[in-house]
Amino acid sequence: MPIVFSEHAKKQLKERNISRERTIETVKSPDAILATFKDRRLRQRRFGGRILEVVTVTEGSRITIITAYYLK
Repeated sequence: MPIVFSEHAKKQLKERNISRERTIETVKSPDAILATFKDRRLRQRRFGGRILEVVTVTEGSRITIITAYYLK
């Protein structure tokens, strides 16, 4: 399953100081997956006391990361 980052995601990860490794880990092994609009998925994983949420869209076998952020 190839995982790619959108340009928007690359920019947001840098601005939010979120590592690509944690983002990929969240996509591959989420604690929860929630459906949202436009066939997107919210993949969540806890790191310490915070939850990282990664917004993805699946196209065939490819997963594209749209953005990622920590929930408050």
